[in-house]
Amino acid sequence: MTRTKNFDETEALESAMLLFWKKGYSATSMKELEQVMGLKITSIYNAFGNKRALFEKALNYYLQHILIKFIEALDNADSPENALNAVLMEVIYLHFNHSYPGGCLVVFSILENEQHDESSRHILSSALSSLHNAIIKRLQSDQEKGEIAPEVDCRAIANHVAALITGMITMAKAGFPQKELEKLINNAVKILLKA
Repeated sequence: MTRTKNFDETEALESAMLLFWKKGYSATSMKELEQVMGLKITSIYNAFGNKRALFEKALNYYLQHILIKFIEALDNADSPENALNAVLMEVIYLHFNHSYPGGCLVVFSILENEQHDESSRHILSSALSSLHNAIIKRLQSDQEKGEIAPEVDCRAIANHVAALITGMITMAKAGFPQKELEKLINNAVKILLKA
């Protein structure tokens, strides 16, 4: 007879995600995961696997529920300027939203690259690539509609936006005020779309 789970798997996974996000993979212990998830270690292993497997599940949860908002903001904007502004503003919303630890789980995890195996590294690089490609696709679509000059290099802009995202996360973590980061976004967007 199989035993039924008496806990909410999604809730437990979200708790694990928040802890990895706050502390990083290497600094997060199984004991702490037990505490935040409200589960015994055997239940964690049975439901999610070992720490590495749990991290990868938490990372995928982050991509599906948090990072997707960056792409949605990009896609839903009504102009190229607003698209870049919206995706960069998501960084600010994410950092200054008190429901989250601040910063970005993907960026923080990439910075502790030596702690990850090939599978985790692949998930992380794919996450950045998907955002980068979404920016390129959006800008190329705007270019085809004549909203961006034909000589503008959409790939180069996407590279700048990716660099801005990681830089802004670092600045926010270092205590730069929200208003300064918003000003940085406004100035950057004006410069980026000039031919």
